[in-house]
Amino acid sequence: MAEKIGIVGVGNMGTQLLYRLRLAGESAVTYDVAPEARDRARALDASVAESAAAVARAATIVDVVVRTEQDMLDATLGRDGVLAGAAPGTLVLLHSTILPRTTRQVAEAGAAQGVHVIDACMVGVPAVVRAGNLNFVVGGPPELFERAKPHLLKMGKAAFHMGPLGAGNVTKLIKNMTTGAEALILEEAVRIGMAGGLGARQILETFQQVYSGTVLDRWESAFVFDDDTPRPHGRGNLYEKDLPLAVALAHDLGVMAPIAESLRAAGERALAAEGVLQAAGGVEGSRS
Repeated sequence: MAEKIGIVGVGNMGTQLLYRLRLAGESAVTYDVAPEARDRARALDASVAESAAAVARAATIVDVVVRTEQDMLDATLGRDGVLAGAAPGTLVLLHSTILPRTTRQVAEAGAAQGVHVIDACMVGVPAVVRAGNLNFVVGGPPELFERAKPHLLKMGKAAFHMGPLGAGNVTKLIKNMTTGAEALILEEAVRIGMAGGLGARQILETFQQVYSGTVLDRWESAFVFDDDTPRPHGRGNLYEKDLPLAVALAHDLGVMAPIAESLRAAGERALAAEGVLQAAGGVEGSRS
């Protein structure tokens, strides 16, 4: 039996999911609290319901695409939320960046009335979604992932089953953590460079030209595994010499660099784990 699709939340991301569904020849019934969002859905030939509950009454799969934890609770557990209208057997996909405990709260409420809930977090910005390059990271029972997968692949290019309920939430949050960390340390590096007489755009343009890929491109050599737990490989100049020198440069230039300080300390722990640091502190020997 063909699934009937509903989307609750047709803001920036939800609208692009709707666009991809339309390209795939799928129709959807939609709802959003914002009138302008409902107008965008109509412009894509989608039906617009009067509530999230009404969407659920018309659908067998409901995509929930809202921004915050409270938005998710309101959209699913509220008086006119998804669970107020969902029939037993309905599959509810929580696409938002939320905590696993929020997903479990919604899933427990759904299970009490025979409604299935899994997390299917989105990795990509609206332009990526529109281009068809969205990835989903999913948590939940394998059979529910298999049910959701054909629908997800009409909106994105890949769907990865990460584990039990909440695993998609965990994956999305730690992925975004690394993205945010990259921007923050880059900003700190630029401030140090500017204090050393370089231009901000000069730094960023040069970094872009000399870019040699991320650690993910070479993670097998960047980490040592103790059982199944990775730790940074402590051999080489990066932690032993380069990070301490970058912190020393910041000090010499009078630049506050708390992220670099934390990275130096973490690097020292990696060195100590491999016996590179002397017991009393400091680095054994020197390398050019």
